[in-house]
Amino acid sequence: MLKKLSLATLLCTSFTHANLIALDQHELTQATGQGGADLSWTLSLNHEYAENLELNSISKINALSGMPDEVYYRYGAKCAENNVMCRLAFAPNNHTDENGNQKWLVFKQIQGTVQIDKFSLDGTTIINHKNDPQTAMQLKFYDDKPLKIRNLGFATMAIETGTGDGANEGYANSEVYTNYLGRNYQQDGSYSLVQQDVPLFDQGAEKGFMGLNIHGNMHMSGNVKIFSYNCTGSAASRC
Repeated sequence: MLKKLSLATLLCTSFTHANLIALDQHELTQATGQGGADLSWTLSLNHEYAENLELNSISKINALSGMPDEVYYRYGAKCAENNVMCRLAFAPNNHTDENGNQKWLVFKQIQGTVQIDKFSLDGTTIINHKNDPQTAMQLKFYDDKPLKIRNLGFATMAIETGTGDGANEGYANSEVYTNYLGRNYQQDGSYSLVQQDVPLFDQGAEKGFMGLNIHGNMHMSGNVKIFSYNCTGSAASRC
């Protein structure tokens, strides 16, 4: 649409001529008009849709059923090749362990796609605190155009430490669950420590203690008006 609009503008400016006149402050305050824009917004991180710039939508919709035949908000192949490259880490207050090594709070396999198909931005008029009409910017949302949240979250969160010398920072730790040291009890109540495989659910997963995944729609209906409290529209005020 932007390309078509630009072409139409160029054609019009080639064959038209307009006489521009100056307006004083009073004439400017009396000027009115209409306009606005319908917008869409998509944010995708570490998903197939984010990796493939040729994809125009986050899913392929079946024309008959209206349901997705194929979705592109799955964990990306590039991330799957090296999970360390798809994580978020920060060091709260520069905490260190007893050896002086930096502690990192690491969100592993972070991902998500958030999309809203339509929201509008235009101008409107409000009655301000002085009971005078005043212009405002209006942001409008529609109930039938929900905010779509797809696989937003992270696989696990962990506190990691490293040597802190730059060669082995904690945020790059890549240990996974394979086995653990468990107790093997005897009939007399004694036990020995042996290596045991972790359950299949955690087998091969990156080490951590909590994960999060959000998937659904958030419906919004209404508008937000943005204006300056001190702006009255008079010649002495600045908006």
